[in-house]
Amino acid sequence: MAAMSMESKIKALASIDAVKMREIAKALYESPELVSEFSKDPEGVAFKVNGYQVPEGFHLHMADDRNTFTPAEEAGRFGTPEATAWDRIEFRAGYKTVSLVSCA
Repeated sequence: MAAMSMESKIKALASIDAVKMREIAKALYESPELVSEFSKDPEGVAFKVNGYQVPEGFHLHMADDRNTFTPAEEAGRFGTPEATAWDRIEFRAGYKTVSLVSCA
């Protein structure tokens, strides 16, 4: 699959629902057992919590107060020595010490 252009990422960003994302962050904060399920299927758990649909080209993580991602980011998402240029866009909505991160 071809990489999504920055213009496409910015357009998709407009469809993010911060209220629903915050509700998911709250559910993860209040239900630690949900974090294990989220680590295996972030988009499925998000939909289960409140019907949140991840915008095309984006994926989800939970970040804690130390900015540790669950699930961990895939190798190479933040560039590699061979990559001369790369970009990333993130949107976060949080509850207390947990944020839901939508990124592309």
